[in-house]
Amino acid sequence: MSPYLEFLLSPVYTGALHPLHLADLKKYPLSDETIRQQGIRSIPPHTIAQLLRFDMPGVTSATLFPFADPAGGWMDHIRMKVFPPLTRETARGGKKKTETIKYLQPKASGVRLYFPLATMRAACESMETLWVCEGEKKGLRVAQRDGVPVVALCGVEGWHAGGSEELLPDFDRIALDGRVVKVVPDGDVEDNPNVARAIWRFGAALDRRGARPELVHLPQHLEAAS
Repeated sequence: MSPYLEFLLSPVYTGALHPLHLADLKKYPLSDETIRQQGIRSIPPHTIAQLLRFDMPGVTSATLFPFADPAGGWMDHIRMKVFPPLTRETARGGKKKTETIKYLQPKASGVRLYFPLATMRAACESMETLWVCEGEKKGLRVAQRDGVPVVALCGVEGWHAGGSEELLPDFDRIALDGRVVKVVPDGDVEDNPNVARAIWRFGAALDRRGARPELVHLPQHLEAAS
């Protein structure tokens, strides 16, 4: 773990959440207890580039999302929501498109599962229905509101490493064989073939591990957290 991250996650660092960051978290809404338990915090602007290991002009502040480790403590992995959001122009199929970037993470840091601490033990050890959401805050909202076992993917492809069709090693911590897994992607699964394809592949990977995946449409269960 980098010394910058170790410091920011230590009791020594007691920086309060920036009002803009707190207002963003309260939109879901996340309780003060959930925010505290997950270690979510604002970080000093000068540490943003140090944590990312690259400069990001235009970013003036960021909310840090540490990743809880089922083995205890924190993973050596983070994501941060940046303010203001960044935009960039991309060209696909001969068409220009403006892409909005809200979250960043350090270079070459890979993909990990996000575990809400409130239900992490049940998510890993029980055979209760497991919910899999897309996005850290949605996962926290489900754990906080419903008290059910839940993990979160960082994007629709966040269940596997690049080039692999198998589940992330983090899923090895979770009892899957014979377990119902409700997959809750973002609402564009009906209209976006790329999202639909990713979810189908995720379901197939779960099936290979003995799980019983079921697709749940976002508006029915997470409308308040969208």
